Amino acid sequence: MTGITAASLRGADGRFDNPWPTWKGDKSLWDLREFAKQMRELRAPNYGYLSYKRQPTLADMSAAFPLRAPDYDALSSPDPAAVSALWVGHASVLVQMEGLTLWTDPVLADRASPLPFVGPRRAVPPALSPEDPWLPKVDAILISHNHYDHLCAPSVKRLHRRYGDDLVWYVPLGLAEWFAARGIKNVKELGWWEQAQHPGSKVQLVLTPAQHWSARGIMDRRKTLWGGWAALGERSRFWFAGDTGYAPVFKEIGQRLGPFDLSAIPIGAYEPRAFMAPQHVGPDEAVTIHRDVRSRRSIAIHCCTFHLTLEPLDEPPALLAREAAARGLADDEFVCLQHGAMMTVKDGAVVNSPLQRLPLPRPATDAGEQQQPQPQQAAASRGVGLAASDEL
Repeated sequence: MTGITAASLRGADGRFDNPWPTWKGDKSLWDLREFAKQMRELRAPNYGYLSYKRQPTLADMSAAFPLRAPDYDALSSPDPAAVSALWVGHASVLVQMEGLTLWTDPVLADRASPLPFVGPRRAVPPALSPEDPWLPKVDAILISHNHYDHLCAPSVKRLHRRYGDDLVWYVPLGLAEWFAARGIKNVKELGWWEQAQHPGSKVQLVLTPAQHWSARGIMDRRKTLWGGWAALGERSRFWFAGDTGYAPVFKEIGQRLGPFDLSAIPIGAYEPRAFMAPQHVGPDEAVTIHRDVRSRRSIAIHCCTFHLTLEPLDEPPALLAREAAARGLADDEFVCLQHGAMMTVKDGAVVNSPLQRLPLPRPATDAGEQQQPQPQQAAASRGVGLAASDEL
């Protein structure tokens, strides 16, 4: 991969491609229809279902995914020698390091959809709002790609309304035009491995490769680039994986840019595996990526917020906890935080223990509840062994 740039992967048709054998190409119309059929057959609410309850209420979701009030004191006076990440929800993380506040993929709408009345609905409200008076000044937004669960026009407008042109938007190649159409001009467009120094700081922002794709309609597939972001400071290094399937490039990211003090790595939206594997990692591959990029500590993202695929919404944290333990990770090395909770790392160690973690799924207890087979089946397909007595 060394020496290959995103521009060199752009074909004559103007579409980008993934250069690794782990990428299996675009899905056929038949594949998409079959996936849509399986989603319909779940007959679950549009905000998802739980491993112990097929028809949960929003109150059930609140119990499964507690929303924490952010630590306002920590946000207002961050330690310049540390790096912290607050999970807003899904792939949205507020990062503070070396005097900067960065926000990844800020999707704050109720639905991950081009329309406000259809599509996946949030199971948990966002932990932050651009209108919050106590929100620290946001210096930069890091966008991974243009899918609707990662780039939300109403959220972009709200942030631009508050911060105007003082806010810098870092985006992959091809996306600056989308922002310009909305009156946003302070946009830095990068290709893979390209970097930009944030104005007024010594932090370098690097767009890192990811195995994924882009589209906001039916005619623009892979017309804009996708990727993750590394924020490299004098004291701390942070990495945001974006959306990705597993690929050999993560070892190269670790070799070239790591080790990272703190990373945000996706763990959800992985079933059915044959369909999702090239574009979305599951918990086991997320742990492999954590090690490949040489991350000292990581938080889980891309889970427990929008119901995008077949697995129960509460399954990814349980599988992550078991995979991390099975592979000998430290207890606080790779965790799934509660929405609104924060991890702060200094000198390679977590300094805000105890962490506010998501509770793992409980077994069915009510007479009206039924244990669903999907968690065990999904875990088996991921190679994670679950005993019959395991509480999923």
